[in-house]
Amino acid sequence: MSAKQMDEIRRGLAERLNLKEVGDDASLKELGLDSLDVVEYCLELEDTYGISFAAEELSSFETFGELCAAIEKKLS
Repeated sequence: MSAKQMDEIRRGLAERLNLKEVGDDASLKELGLDSLDVVEYCLELEDTYGISFAAEELSSFETFGELCAAIEKKLS
């Protein structure tokens, strides 16, 4: 994953949550994302970046960093 793509993902989530930035250790739940929000966000990422998430993965992400690591792995 390029730094530019990672920045786009970070900005996209921050904008969605009306935040200036999102740190890797930020809890998705504390950011206000419930499981449906995470699924919807991941579906958007699938469409944008041509990746796919297994159903089990979608429920396993606890932090923004975990989500980004999974995206980076899929784009590698």
